[in-house]
Amino acid sequence: MNKNLLKIGTFAALTLTAACSTPGETWRKTATEQALIFWSTGNFERAVDYAQKALKDNPQDAYALMVAGMSYDSLGYPNQSRRYYEDILMSDTTAVGVLSAVKSMPAEDLKKGAKERLQMMELKKRPFAVVNPQTGISAFAESPKVSPAPAPAPASAVKGGFDMLNEGDRNIVMRFLTFKRLRDERYVTEQEWLNRRTVNLGGLLPYTLTPAGLGLDLPAPDGNVIVERLDALRNALEMRAITPREHAAEREIILEALLPSNPFYRMNPKAPPKDILEAATALRQVETLKNLGLITPVEAKSETAAIEKLTYAKIGMTGGGQATPTAAKCIQKCLSAPATPCPAVSKPAPKKKAVKAKSKPKPKPQTCPCP
Repeated sequence: MNKNLLKIGTFAALTLTAACSTPGETWRKTATEQALIFWSTGNFERAVDYAQKALKDNPQDAYALMVAGMSYDSLGYPNQSRRYYEDILMSDTTAVGVLSAVKSMPAEDLKKGAKERLQMMELKKRPFAVVNPQTGISAFAESPKVSPAPAPAPASAVKGGFDMLNEGDRNIVMRFLTFKRLRDERYVTEQEWLNRRTVNLGGLLPYTLTPAGLGLDLPAPDGNVIVERLDALRNALEMRAITPREHAAEREIILEALLPSNPFYRMNPKAPPKDILEAATALRQVETLKNLGLITPVEAKSETAAIEKLTYAKIGMTGGGQATPTAAKCIQKCLSAPATPCPAVSKPAPKKKAVKAKSKPKPKPQTCPCP
């Protein structure tokens, strides 16, 4: 038996063999053979009839049990289907080959197929992601634990790094990293990645772009969990445990829950940095995102300029609308090192009085944020 065929589902090989003939040919001698052929042609009612005839003669016929289980599953009777799959797992006899191409298939392979189909049935019972009927927003069915921060690339050693992100920002970054991984491992196309990245990029660049889709700051399942689910869906499709439409529908809901393609509801705009320390943190976050490969150098440059401009407007502007040279110099230093002392601010000397003034101690240099 070709091992590659076994990888796409135990009965896929049987389908390929059986599809070469039609039901009713005289050289087929057993009910099991007829059941298999009828199943491969989509005549599930007749497949059930012949499978049950075969099981009357041999209740341990693993092929007949499998055909009956798959046929009932296709007909929409999961409870009956489950019973036949469970009977295969409890079977302790050797399966009898029914066609020349599969005579050597051991019973253990059929048991593996039955186990996988039971797992698929459990997956269908417990949806991984759902659509809110009122808002139309896709979300993961269960609230997952917050994923740990990924180890940064050697070239992305940025002071503060991933640890400086709050929980909401971390969740957004993790969603982008997971979708990027799906792109790299070919679970999604390049176009799917680009489209969903574009409409949600405001989650990474809040000061230059439109806010991302609502809910992206909520925790999502770990990337490994999402990959396992997509693998399970793919296997279920290849085993004909689900239809192509069911596969496409759940895959789309998972991707929508991770990064929506056309969000109708969006997050609130992010407030500008309230002080120098927040501005410096925002700039380091931009650098981290660039080193993680989530934003381009051009995007990083635009976001950096926006943060600096907002910072000037918040704490460094004069009545004329321009940053004073002293304040601007201090802001530049604070953005790179918040503990840098502010330069001395020149003030007009007070007029001396006739009376001698008491000597005062020299003021200590101020530290950021500047006055």
